[in-house]
Amino acid sequence: MSTSKLEIPDAGTGIHPNVEHPRAVDWVFVADMLNFCFWSYSGARKWTVGGHSGYYALEAALDRAIKEGYDITNPEYYSKITAEQLKTIMRGDNEVKIPLFTERMSVLHETGAILLEKYNGTFTTCLKEANKSALKLLEIIVNNFPSFRDEAVYKGQKLGIYKRAQILVADLWNFFGGKSWGEFEDIDKITMFADYRVPQVLVYFGALSYSDELMEKLKNDILLQSGSEEEIEIRGCSIHAIELIKKRLEDALKKKGGDIELPNSSLIDYYLWCYRRKYADEMESIPFHKTLGIYY
Repeated sequence: MSTSKLEIPDAGTGIHPNVEHPRAVDWVFVADMLNFCFWSYSGARKWTVGGHSGYYALEAALDRAIKEGYDITNPEYYSKITAEQLKTIMRGDNEVKIPLFTERMSVLHETGAILLEKYNGTFTTCLKEANKSALKLLEIIVNNFPSFRDEAVYKGQKLGIYKRAQILVADLWNFFGGKSWGEFEDIDKITMFADYRVPQVLVYFGALSYSDELMEKLKNDILLQSGSEEEIEIRGCSIHAIELIKKRLEDALKKKGGDIELPNSSLIDYYLWCYRRKYADEMESIPFHKTLGIYY
């Protein structure tokens, strides 16, 4: 970390269109629409595209699809995409298929139809309606696109975690450098994106700890059900841990004085996620929790 800003580790070159591309916003929307569940069981081969794995494999698949002439950022196309078309677009380097293929196709159909019906077929309409408010955009996404409605009930209390909805807002902010379609006056209100990788990094650094019983489950690849107490606790505690880290960083940087940029939760999340990608071998001994679902 420098004295002026949080420097994100280079975890590999991102594959995405230029910010000037006419459908750049819709590219980010589709990427985060499908940004879930890339993990594989211990020892199993991963879905890869162009040598990339995880979210980067998705980026590579979308980039390849556009170059091959598939109109994948247009809801007129993806709201009616066939299984064969999606299989071609998401084909991997080997016979390993992208996880939750059927669920991804359903998400494309449902979300594309809503975008056509309510928002003139482009996510830029949602951004205009949000009027530079990250929280307003989050509300629009969650209230109108069911696949982004990442909610759970914990001990009788309803919780909104909204991993993909929040990362969509933050990705637009990051992609456009906080300008144009990425300008949000309240971006600091967005929390971290509670997935399965950042908690792993938090455990690695000692910011989060698991009980012996939970750690044993994770080491044995035991699936945690979506919405289960353990799964919600991991995600909820990760959000809280990032807020505590942010507060500690703010206190430390303020003591230094001068013109210092205070990192928000999104930047801290990006930093830890990229750190995990870059130093994956160091974290092999730290298991991550595995949950099947469309929310992360």
